Amino acid sequence: MRLYYDDSYLSAFKSRVIDQRADARGVWVELEDTAFYPESGGQPSDRGTLSGVPVEDVQADEAGRVWHLVTRPLAGEVDGGIDFRRRQDHMEQHAGQHIASGAFLEVAGRDTISFHMGQEVSTFDIAGRTPPTEEELRLAEARANEIIRENRPITVRWAQADELDALGLRKPPQVAPPYRIVEVDAFDRSACGGTHPRQTAEVGLVKLYPAEAVHDGFRIRFYAGQRARLDYVRRAAELDRIAARAGVAVLETAATVELRLAEIDRLRNLATRQRRQLLDQEADRLAGGAGSVFLAFPDRGPDDLRELAARLATRGVPLTVLTGTKDELGAIVLQRPAGDGPHLGEALKALTAALGGRGGGSAVQAQGALPLPAAPLLEEALKRLGTL
Repeated sequence: MRLYYDDSYLSAFKSRVIDQRADARGVWVELEDTAFYPESGGQPSDRGTLSGVPVEDVQADEAGRVWHLVTRPLAGEVDGGIDFRRRQDHMEQHAGQHIASGAFLEVAGRDTISFHMGQEVSTFDIAGRTPPTEEELRLAEARANEIIRENRPITVRWAQADELDALGLRKPPQVAPPYRIVEVDAFDRSACGGTHPRQTAEVGLVKLYPAEAVHDGFRIRFYAGQRARLDYVRRAAELDRIAARAGVAVLETAATVELRLAEIDRLRNLATRQRRQLLDQEADRLAGGAGSVFLAFPDRGPDDLRELAARLATRGVPLTVLTGTKDELGAIVLQRPAGDGPHLGEALKALTAALGGRGGGSAVQAQGALPLPAAPLLEEALKRLGTL
């Protein structure tokens, strides 16, 4: 018998071991009666002890038998103890999901497809081809918290198949009868085997976060109960820290951040334009001489070298070999104008085969990283690429 069906608050009980088995994970025992919830319906299993022996997992088999994973064999009478802090958290999350799902159905006509309770954050998936709008999310959250504040009773009853039509369930059950029906008074009625509090106020708070697309709908992240409170505490602390750093009031933080990000974008665009101008000037100067360009720049990365080399090619420099630094390795870039000429990608592969590292490219442009500083790498490259 599953004792939690009738009393989700039961945290201590007595029972008797009636069977046990072993597998790669350890010893599993079956009890005559149990208050331990087995993992199912998106809700994780309970934890606790049996006569002081830790219960590390609880699972139900296809026949409905509940098995408890323990750290050593047990026999005879046992005293069961449920980790009630974990149980209470699960009660808050599960009831919070029922209320939030009922709210989404009421304000947006969205059915809940599935539910998953994670260790940190829980989710439920809602149906639809388009994501819920910000307004739908706001209204559903507001309605859910209104139901919580009203402290409506949450009751449990059992029903047979011929009673389903009259019950008006939010979604049809996926198990065989009899059905365990969990009802949030005059708001939501669902077939559910999970653990729930007796009143909605015990959920405390529900917080919903924007949806992300999944294969058959949209996934809503949510916190309920103590998780929701801690989420608010963490977010408020971060907001206070940002406001203090910015030297503004908390409610001015968003506008201040937007202004400063816009200024950063303006300065970044200005820096990009100036950098390109400097590269153009540098390319003009280097291309003013005769022949190819071979230079080492220990303080410049491959992106910078690649842009400079490309500019030199457009100015008719027949071959450019530039070296720099990338992630504590030497960076090398080879470039030539389009048309007939050596295949630079193959030439660089030959160089990396001889010196180690990695690299490659097309006929007219190649780049790589090798285990040599910029200046020695340029010397080695010129020795081995001298025939190009």
